[in-house]
Amino acid sequence: MKKIFSIVLLLSTVHIILGQSIIGRVLDQASKAPIPYVQVFVPEFKTGTVTDTEGRFVLRNIAGNKVHLQLSYVGYKSIDTTVQVNTKELTFYMSEGHFKLEEVVVSVPGGKLQGDNITSVERRQMKELQVTAPLTLAEAITNMSGVEQRTTGAGIGKPVIRGLSGNRIITYTQGIRLENQQWGDEHGLGVGSVGIESVEVIKGPASLLYGADALGGVIYFVDERYTNQNTSEYFVQSKFLSNTLGTINNFGFKTSKNRLKFNLFGSLSSQADYQIPNGSRVFNTRFDEKNIKTSIGYGVKNWNTNVRYSFLRNRFGIVEDAVYGKSTDRTFKLPFQVIDNHNLSIENSLYLQKSKLNLILGYTNNNRKELEDSYQVSALGLFLNTYTYNFKWNIPIEQKHINVIIGSQGMYQDNKNTGTEVLIPDVEKTDAGVFTVVNYKKNNLHLEGGVRGDVRKVNSKGMFLEESSFSPFSNLYKGGTFSGGAKYKLGKTKIRLNVSSGFRAPSTSELLSNGVQPGTGRYVIGNTGFKNENATQFDFGINYENEHLKFSANPFYNLIQNYIFLAPTGNSIAEHPVYKYKQETAFLYGGETGVHYHPHNYHWLHLESNLSVVVAQNSEGTPLPFIPQTKINTTIRTELKQKDDKQFNVKSFYVQSIYKFNQKRVGYFETKTVDYTLINIGVNGSLQLKKAGRFEWETGVKNLLNQRYIDHLSRFKNMGIPNPGINFYVGIKLNITSVSNTI
Repeated sequence: MKKIFSIVLLLSTVHIILGQSIIGRVLDQASKAPIPYVQVFVPEFKTGTVTDTEGRFVLRNIAGNKVHLQLSYVGYKSIDTTVQVNTKELTFYMSEGHFKLEEVVVSVPGGKLQGDNITSVERRQMKELQVTAPLTLAEAITNMSGVEQRTTGAGIGKPVIRGLSGNRIITYTQGIRLENQQWGDEHGLGVGSVGIESVEVIKGPASLLYGADALGGVIYFVDERYTNQNTSEYFVQSKFLSNTLGTINNFGFKTSKNRLKFNLFGSLSSQADYQIPNGSRVFNTRFDEKNIKTSIGYGVKNWNTNVRYSFLRNRFGIVEDAVYGKSTDRTFKLPFQVIDNHNLSIENSLYLQKSKLNLILGYTNNNRKELEDSYQVSALGLFLNTYTYNFKWNIPIEQKHINVIIGSQGMYQDNKNTGTEVLIPDVEKTDAGVFTVVNYKKNNLHLEGGVRGDVRKVNSKGMFLEESSFSPFSNLYKGGTFSGGAKYKLGKTKIRLNVSSGFRAPSTSELLSNGVQPGTGRYVIGNTGFKNENATQFDFGINYENEHLKFSANPFYNLIQNYIFLAPTGNSIAEHPVYKYKQETAFLYGGETGVHYHPHNYHWLHLESNLSVVVAQNSEGTPLPFIPQTKINTTIRTELKQKDDKQFNVKSFYVQSIYKFNQKRVGYFETKTVDYTLINIGVNGSLQLKKAGRFEWETGVKNLLNQRYIDHLSRFKNMGIPNPGINFYVGIKLNITSVSNTI
């Protein structure tokens, strides 16, 4: 603790000294003419600038000796490079190109381009994921290959990565670990979409960098960048969806002046009960969301800090039976959930002569209430406080070839019951872990490896109630993990191989549950004798890219020892079916493959398709439950060239086909699922106003053919309730930008 305190003190009392600058010019490779309005972005500091009419730019108040720069402009190949700070004017030459730049992935060691990662990571911009007008953030990320959601109606979605979900997936937002009782089937993602720029999904065990529980993967939300230096931006946005008669309204304000940067976002969403293909509405699937998010950044020569805060309130109706109606009333009827999430993070980065120290302190509060018989008294109430720290020391051993990262992470968690019903007792958990990662890169070869050790202390004093009782419990769980891999570039082909392990201590619910789980009607019983889950995954990747074609294939094999799952016993308590957690060996294998074709003579046309497959079973060959259907996601998209002298522009048009195969391999208490196809279409564009700014507009139709279907991962499947039917949407966004004089 003394060492940690010393580091915090050091980061908090760094001398404030004059910032540094980068001066550059961007020219056309062929004509040597200047290129105006090129976006110049520094990923690490989430800010940047644009070139002037002479192709020149200046970045001021830059921390560190070297920085990562990305230069991008429509119709040109983007540039990704590292430059020295405070040198003479730099010159960059851009050549014509068709594919967009692979952006820096911040969730991996050192921050690398997506194509340079050894681990399996997929990164997507939020604006790409939101093209099809998803109702929630959990629905949006299902557009990423290998990612699905376990849904409860249209509002609650739990991410599934390669067949694993819940406590096997760690979510990071604002740079810190999010804890929100993710063990519950009816507990959603707990993150709002406003103020998020991109999503990064690490597929497979990621315990090395993110700690115990990241056995199935990590979902890492990257905050929206600050605006360009000495610039202010404003936006207001509204979207209407016909199926739920819903509205999603967002606003944002961003400003940057000298060393200070500030972002503020807000969102308000309201949805009525969703409509199925026959026109009926599923009673009590209504939900709403309120979200506010802010961040402040400040930097000088060798120090940079960011303070981020967000508040999210969700209310979800709870469906207990297949009841239909025509009402579009949004008043919440019993039973329903009210969930408040507060997230606060403080990040400090200190740049030494050759190395970098980074410390993120986090606090999250999740207050979950489920109201069943009364609007004033919670049947189930859980009040969860989580405190985290994440420390990394990035050390270049040999500037061009070897890099070492040493780090430590920890968490203290206090979970208390505040309702009349108790499913799990009051529990305290303490985590601590240390790790090291070594990177070696020379020419076309890139090697990476690391080890980690973790301990988790679980302590419960026990609770004795009329309906159920919980004996005192205390245990210490230990685990070690490793990861090693290589990537080799052979011409236009990149080959990647990675072997990684994961460790997960049993969750509180798996150990100590003893009661009826709200929203499911199951009486769930835990087992205090469970051992750690341990996973070993083999991951292979091959990527080919030329001027007009991208192809990738990413098969995997994952062995999980002591896999914990829920199974029915055939008994009942107070008319509730009894389910118990069990442990056994599990095998998961499959992968993703994708192609993106950009015809030579039709630069405006893009053809994209990806296939995701997961097969999962125990050591006896019995299929595991809740494994997603095999999916083919195909999109035909146009990107039309924008004319600066034209007020009204059509930017793009898309047709998307999602085909899910039938699921015949089902678990103990599941039924088979038939195949289905969904067709989505949409168009978007812009309207330039002379003084007020720029309008962006979008419109389209989801489930164009009004297909009746029930997804295999729908929690309404056992009740025979279909997923939503046809959904028309229209949206508009006003953007205003003002530039102040530079200093």
